[in-house]
Amino acid sequence: MATAALTLVAKPAAEPELLVQAHSDCEVERQRINVGGVLVDQVDLAGALDRVQGFLTNGRSNQVVTINLDFLSLAQTNQDFRQTLTEADLAVADGMPLVWLCRLYGTPLAERVAGVDLFSECCDLASAHGWSVFLLGAGPGIADQAALRLVERYPDLNVVGVYTPPLGPLGPEEDARMLGKIREAAPDFLFVALGAPRQDLWIREHLDELHVPVSMGVGCVFDLLAGSVNRAPAWMQRAGLEWAFRLVQEPGRLWRRYLLNDLPMFVRLLLASRQPEAGTGLMATT
Repeated sequence: MATAALTLVAKPAAEPELLVQAHSDCEVERQRINVGGVLVDQVDLAGALDRVQGFLTNGRSNQVVTINLDFLSLAQTNQDFRQTLTEADLAVADGMPLVWLCRLYGTPLAERVAGVDLFSECCDLASAHGWSVFLLGAGPGIADQAALRLVERYPDLNVVGVYTPPLGPLGPEEDARMLGKIREAAPDFLFVALGAPRQDLWIREHLDELHVPVSMGVGCVFDLLAGSVNRAPAWMQRAGLEWAFRLVQEPGRLWRRYLLNDLPMFVRLLLASRQPEAGTGLMATT
């Protein structure tokens, strides 16, 4: 996977600085915003889908990431994860807090692009154009149930593979098994539900071996499809309270993530919005 080089170009103090990112094989100019040291694409859902359609014909393996506060928190201490997010071919803002922060930085995003919505739209595209999908990950039986729900929703969708690896660390043998199944199925879309940061790191590590046009980490999307967890009502999504709904559903698993990691991260970024010299909110053009 090509690694882009960042060059800082000095601008007058009264203006935000501009980061110019050289990327010799990029076909589309990317406007991105620095949020907590991670570059997020300034796109809405329609723009993200346009980019995804381009990935299906550019002859390369492309990675899509859906960035939320938890991702930003993890990226502060995990350099590989931070690099993975910044070097992804498309990085959307999956969380209203990111939308609010970018407004404060003076570089607003058009809208939140929720991972579950982008996933659904990708499946709709695949169904309409005859592209195939592969579901990897989640808990025992969850991906199979999710595949059934997808076919019910999109009767023409071609699900060419479903695989759930055993719980625990992924060793070389399991890596080889997963890669073999994916390459044999040769999907156009690979959706990976192994949790963050593992799902995104795994995609990045194997991106050149997968030979899949679009690979995307999807977190709990399979669980939502299978009905093992529920999504927040639309009004809570719009209000940025989806995290609270999930916390009520799974307090034992999520309280540390939301209250000890994500909330302090949001406060730090909120304070940084008042300090432009910290580097947040800088625009990057690829």
